[in-house]
Amino acid sequence: MHTTRPRTVTAEQERARKLRTRHPGWEPHRLREARQALGWSRPTLARKICAIHALDVSFTPPIANEQTIMRHERGWAYPSEDWQAAYTHTMGTGRVDLGFCIRETHSTPTITHRALPSGPPATDDEWVRRLWATPELSDTWEEVTTIDRREFSALTGLALLGAAHEWLVADPARIAAALEGRRADATVIADLTTTMDALRRMDDKLGGQAVNGMIVEQLRLVVRLLRHASYTQTDGQALHGIAAELSRLAGWTAYDAGAHGTAQRFFLVGLRAAHEADAPGVAANILRCMAHQARSKGDSGTAVELLRSARAGSRGRLTSTEQAILAAGLASAYGVAGDRKAALAESDTAYAAIDKAQPDDDPPYVYWAGPYTIAHSVGAALISTGDPAGAIPHFEAAIDRIGTELPRDRLGFLLNLAMAHTQAGDPDAAISITRDAITTTTVPSSIMAGRIHEVCQAITAAGHPEADDLAEHARSITGTPDL
Repeated sequence: MHTTRPRTVTAEQERARKLRTRHPGWEPHRLREARQALGWSRPTLARKICAIHALDVSFTPPIANEQTIMRHERGWAYPSEDWQAAYTHTMGTGRVDLGFCIRETHSTPTITHRALPSGPPATDDEWVRRLWATPELSDTWEEVTTIDRREFSALTGLALLGAAHEWLVADPARIAAALEGRRADATVIADLTTTMDALRRMDDKLGGQAVNGMIVEQLRLVVRLLRHASYTQTDGQALHGIAAELSRLAGWTAYDAGAHGTAQRFFLVGLRAAHEADAPGVAANILRCMAHQARSKGDSGTAVELLRSARAGSRGRLTSTEQAILAAGLASAYGVAGDRKAALAESDTAYAAIDKAQPDDDPPYVYWAGPYTIAHSVGAALISTGDPAGAIPHFEAAIDRIGTELPRDRLGFLLNLAMAHTQAGDPDAAISITRDAITTTTVPSSIMAGRIHEVCQAITAAGHPEADDLAEHARSITGTPDL
């Protein structure tokens, strides 16, 4: 194995001297002093930089770690423009104060929350009520399609359930009379549908952060058509359905990138658009995503209620695959809630429904689902109820069936299998599975990074002698410093 010989202190000092010659006015010690004045350690500063959402800023957040920060503070490496922007953004001070230069030069301003226009009303319940009280979506569309430069606080509990309730009780509204402007006909809708399907599949392979911007831009285009084009009532419903699904995709990719509040706003607006489209399947799928997010944040009760609302509001118009997906989601949510009996009952319902599935009847937005999805969800339900050994065959069946077309999902299946082996007392198998999984599958995703972190923690807690090596390997692959 090739290893890089570390530089000596003398060599680093000589390198620092040359760097300061090339960057007159650079005072590295001021970065350290600014950090210490905030009472932060280097690991703390690294975590804060890693927490920057790329959607919120005009620079590319670097993959921060304690060692690089130390080199910047000692003058052994000059921070790049992105590093400088990350330091100023995180520490709330200018480049001069941090010692990068002696005077500010003209550059593109860094976009921060403080510089952005205000978002929804401060009261979350008020925002949800307004979303459903207005006769049309014009104002909300205007707001949500600038959402990629904003982050909202995440809703919880009753505020989320209020949105689901509004969807259940509202009557489908008629699309307003044709608007003046260019006509949006069936051919335009077909083109938009083709693009939307391509964006779905790009998300599977590239991860949420990579494609979120493209999805939001496509949503903006559909919104402009809804606001300014003319169309029949049927075509208008189709456009609202496309907008609803793009909102769901925007929400899911924001969630995958770690922007939870932003994801929820997309989901909620998508739910209202699905209502305008009279598309209960799309709405149920949005509620499923909302439930997944709630469950991942530890709110299993809200997840259960959102999924039950999805089932009730679908009014018998879901395919067998869609019914299986909701039942599998409920099995997982009940498992997290500790209700083993309900989890097993929904698992049986999910398996029975997927056995009846006719893929040719399924809508395109569930292309990712199949028997492997159900097997994985049942395994997740079992591991949550304290039966990791029982979960293993379900995870293995899911992995055997999924193939390679959904790399992020496959990675998630493998990580859950590793967790099951760890909890079942076989950390050797867990280490082998995790190492192979993160080496062969690299899809940028904050969700997957979190799962890798959980598996590494569990193996460390089990006291396995190779746990530190696995965590280091995971750090080198993912660039995540906290593993």
